[in-house]
Amino acid sequence: MMLPISINKLSQQLGLTSRTLRHWESEGLFKSSRDYESGWRIYDEEAILAIRIITYLRKLNIPLKDIKLILDTKDLKIVQRIIKNQLTSIAKSTNELIEHKSILNDFLNSLMNFNQHNTGNSLEELSHIFHNILEDSKGEKQEDIKMIDNETNSVNADNNNVRFITLPPMRVAYNIAVGISPEDEAIAPVVKWVEESKLMGITRLLGGNVKPFPSESSPEYGYGMCAAIPESVEIPAHLKEMRLPGGLYAVMPSSDDIYGSWQLLMKQLEENNEYKPDSSRLCFEEHIRNDNADGQGSQFILNLLEPVKKR
Repeated sequence: MMLPISINKLSQQLGLTSRTLRHWESEGLFKSSRDYESGWRIYDEEAILAIRIITYLRKLNIPLKDIKLILDTKDLKIVQRIIKNQLTSIAKSTNELIEHKSILNDFLNSLMNFNQHNTGNSLEELSHIFHNILEDSKGEKQEDIKMIDNETNSVNADNNNVRFITLPPMRVAYNIAVGISPEDEAIAPVVKWVEESKLMGITRLLGGNVKPFPSESSPEYGYGMCAAIPESVEIPAHLKEMRLPGGLYAVMPSSDDIYGSWQLLMKQLEENNEYKPDSSRLCFEEHIRNDNADGQGSQFILNLLEPVKKR
C-alpha cells in the first residue's frame, strides 16, 4: 500500500510540474486532498496510480478526454478501442508527412529549375518565382491562405480578452520557494496566513517565477507568492515584506495551459500598436479563489499581468 505523498515529492519522482498535476486534476482525472498543517496538496494511492497511468498514456499522445474515459470506466475494451484509434491517427499523420515530403521535393526541384534561368537578385524576381511555384503546387496555395485566415481570426478573437489596467502601489507579504515544482511550497504559507488573518477576499494574491531560472544543468527554479496587505497589518516572521510600484499592466485570463496563455499574451503585445512590455517591473499571475459550487477545477483561477508602457 502506498502512503499519501505531497505534490512536490510526487513532482520530483515522476518528473512532472505541479502545474501539470493541477491541470490534470482540474480536468477531473483524479482528486487530491489538503494537508491541514502545511496547506500542500497530497495524493492517496488511487490518485497516484491514476497519475502514473496518465503519464504513460500522455507519452503516447493519448488525448486527456480519452484518458478520462479510461480512468472512469476501467474497461479494457474501451482501452483497446482508444489505442486502435490512436494507431489510425498515427497512420493518417504518417501519410500526411509523406505527402508533405513529396510536395516539398516538387517545390525544391522547381526552385532549382528556376535558379538556372533566374538570378533572384531582387524582391520582384523572388516574388515571381514563388508565385509560379505556388500556383503549380497542387492547390496548396489556397489551403495556405485559408490557414492564415483562420490563424488571424483566432488571434483577433483572443485579443478581445486582453485588457489594460493600472495597479496602485502595494505593500505585500511574500514567500519564495525553489525546487523542481516550487509553486505549492511558495503559495501555501501565504494563503494559510491570509486565511487565518481573515484577509481572503480583501487582499490580492500575486505569484510569479523568480531567480533562479531553470537551465539545462539544473531543472530547479524559483516561484514567489505575495499578498497585498494594509499598512496596519503586521507581517509574521516567516514571511517577508516588499513594496510593489504598481503601474500599467496588460491583463488576460489564463487557461489551464498557463505557459501557452503567457505566449499568447506576449504575442498580442508584440502586435499592439500602443503598448509594449516593460521589463523594469515584475510580471504576475493573480490568483483568484475558485469557489465553484461543485468543487471542480483548480483552487485558484489565474489572471496574467504583464507590465507595459507606451511605445
